[in-house]
Amino acid sequence: MRTFFCALALAVFGGISFAQKINDDSVLLIIGSDTTTRGDFLRTYAQNLVAGRPADPSREDLEDYLDLYINFRMKVAAAKDARYDTVSAIGNELAVYRKQLAQPYLLDAGVQEQLEEETYEHMQYDVAARHILVSLPVYSSPADTLAALKKIREAREKIMAGEDFHQVAFEYSDDVRTNRAGEKIRTGMEGELGYSTALSMVYPIEKTLYSLKVGEVSQPVRSRYGYHVIQLVDKKPALGKVTFSHILVVPARLDSTGEAEQAAKARIDSAYDALSKGTAFETAAKKYSDDKYSAANGGYVGSFAVNRMVPEVIAQFYSLDKGRFSKPFRSRYGWHIVYLHDKTGVPSGQQAIDQIRYAIEHDIERNQIPVKAFLDKKLQNSHWEWDEDVLSELKEYYKSLPSVKIIPKDSLSDPEFFSRKILRFEDMDDCVWAFIKIADKITTDARQVGDFDTWFQEMQDEFLYSLALRHEMSLLEGKHPEFARLMEEYRDGVYLFDINNRRVWAKALYDTVGLEQYFEANRSRYNRPARAAAMVMEYDVRSVNTSKMAKFAKKAFKKNLNATQIQALADKEFGEKMVRVDSASFVAGENVFLDNMPWETGLSKDLISGTTKKAFVILQAVEPSRPYELSEIRGTVITDYQGYLEEEWIKELRARYEPILDAEVFRSMYEE
Repeated sequence: MRTFFCALALAVFGGISFAQKINDDSVLLIIGSDTTTRGDFLRTYAQNLVAGRPADPSREDLEDYLDLYINFRMKVAAAKDARYDTVSAIGNELAVYRKQLAQPYLLDAGVQEQLEEETYEHMQYDVAARHILVSLPVYSSPADTLAALKKIREAREKIMAGEDFHQVAFEYSDDVRTNRAGEKIRTGMEGELGYSTALSMVYPIEKTLYSLKVGEVSQPVRSRYGYHVIQLVDKKPALGKVTFSHILVVPARLDSTGEAEQAAKARIDSAYDALSKGTAFETAAKKYSDDKYSAANGGYVGSFAVNRMVPEVIAQFYSLDKGRFSKPFRSRYGWHIVYLHDKTGVPSGQQAIDQIRYAIEHDIERNQIPVKAFLDKKLQNSHWEWDEDVLSELKEYYKSLPSVKIIPKDSLSDPEFFSRKILRFEDMDDCVWAFIKIADKITTDARQVGDFDTWFQEMQDEFLYSLALRHEMSLLEGKHPEFARLMEEYRDGVYLFDINNRRVWAKALYDTVGLEQYFEANRSRYNRPARAAAMVMEYDVRSVNTSKMAKFAKKAFKKNLNATQIQALADKEFGEKMVRVDSASFVAGENVFLDNMPWETGLSKDLISGTTKKAFVILQAVEPSRPYELSEIRGTVITDYQGYLEEEWIKELRARYEPILDAEVFRSMYEE
C-alpha cells in the first residue's frame, strides 16, 4: 500500500529537476549521502519482480515499490552510519562472497572456453585403458628424474616390441597389487584401469588418453604421481550413469580340479535358461545369485558411473538395450548376468555446462589453467621487482633447514626478517612470511622435495602469481561496473539483514520486557473467541432418512456415546461412511451447522446446510470468549510486535533522513 509520505514527496519535490533532460543517469532519490538514479531504481524493480507485478509498471505499481525501496535505502544508510564496514563478521562474509564473485573475472575466458569444449568432447566417449606407472615425487632430484625416465622408457620399448602388457606392468609398474610385505602379487590384470570418462582422471592422463587411437601406446606422460605409459584399449560412446541388476555366481575358492568353476558355470546357465523361458529377473536373482544383498532386492545393484564398475560388467552395457538382460559372462569375481534398467548418456545444454564448470572449478589441476593463462598475460603488461638480497637470504636459510616446511617465527636469528618486503608488484608489496605461508600450503609433503632449486623457483612463481592475483582483485570494481554493482547489492543485502535483525527480529524475540509492555497496551486485540465442544453427525438426505437419523442421534445422546462409538454404530446401521462424525472444539465460522443453531448444550434439531447435507449436533459444552494470556499466543504477539517495531523504526528513519524524491524523474518512468 502506498503511504502518505510517497504521495507527499511527489507533490513537494516536483520542481527539483526543472527542464533537465531526463535519462537513466538522472538522480531520482537522495537519502543522506546516498543517491539513487532512475536506472538504479528501474533495475532494482526488475530484479525484484514478484508474481502479479507487471514488468511494464503503472504509476501505482511504481509508487507501491518506491515506498518499499525508500525504506530499504534508509535502513542501509543507517547501517553505514553505524559503521557496519568495521564489523569483522560482516567484513568476513563480504570477503568470502567477493572471492566467489570475482572468479569469472580472474581467468582467461578463451582458455576457459577451450577447456570446457575439450572436456565436453571427452565426455562423449568412455575409454578403457592400461598404464604403467613409475612413481616420482613432484620435486625430485635430477638423478631420480633421469632414473624414472629411463625405467619408463624401457617399459615402453618392451611393449612396443610385442611383450605382454600385463607382464611388463608387473615388472616395471608401481601401481600393482602388493602383499603386506610390499611384495608384488600377480593377478593377471596388472596395469588395467578399466573404463573411465572425462573428469574422472588426472588431467595429463585424460588429455593424453583421448588423443590416442585404440591400441596405441603413448610416450611417457608426467603427472603429479610420476611417469606413465598409457595404452588405449577401447573407446565407446559414453553410457553416462548406468542403473542395473545382476545375478552373480561365485565359484568356490579352492578349485584345483576345476569342478567348482564348472558348477558355477552350470548354475549361471540355469539362471539364463530360466530367464529365457520367461522367469522374472527378480525371481531368478533371488534364487540363483550369490550376491545376497542385491539378491534380496531382486538383483538390483543401483546407479553407477562407468569408472565405479568392474570393466567386464560395464562392457556389457554398450551393446545392451534397456529392459534386456545379457548372456552369462565371466569377470574376475565370478559369473554374471546383468539386466539394464537405464543409461543416462551424456548430459546436454545447460546441465552439461554446469557439470563441466563445477568439475573444472573443483579440479586441482584444471582450475588453474585459465587462471594462470590470465595472470601470464597480466604479467606481460605489469612491473614487479624482487628484493634480491632478501630473496637470496631466504633461499640460503631454507637450504640450511632439515625441511622446507613452515619455519617458526622464532627460529631465525633475526625475527624482523619475516616482515621484510621480498616482492613489489605495481603499487603492492608483500613480505617474507607471506612467501613462507604460500610455500608451506603448496608443499604438502616436504619429503618430495629432492630438487631444491626447482622447488624454490616454483615457489617464487606461485608467490608472484598470488600477488598479481591480489593486485587484480583490488582493481575489479574500477574495471568491471557489473562486478561493482553486484558487490554493492550484496553488501546492502547483508547490511539490511543484520540491521533488521538487530532492530526488529531479534529484539522482538529477546526483549521480553518490551514484548510484555506491548501486549498489555494491546491486550484488547487478543481475545480468545467463544468455543463449542461438539459432535457433528453429518449425513446426506439422499442416502439417509432424516427421521431414522433423528432417532439414531437421540439414542446416541441418551447413551452418552463418544464420537468413535457413534461413528462405529452409524457405519453398522446406515452403511460405512454414510454418516460422518466430527468431534472438535469449534469457533464461529468453522462449521456451517453450528453457525445455524443456538449454542446451548444438548441435542440439536435437524440442521440444514443449504445443500443435500444435514446434521444433528450434540453440543457438549460452551466456553465463552475471554482474553488470551501472553503465554497462549506468544508467537502471534511476537509477530505483531515486530511489525510495531518496524513501523516505529521507519518513522524514526524518515525523520532522520528526510528522503528527497525528484517527481519529474519519477513521473518519466510511467509516462514514457
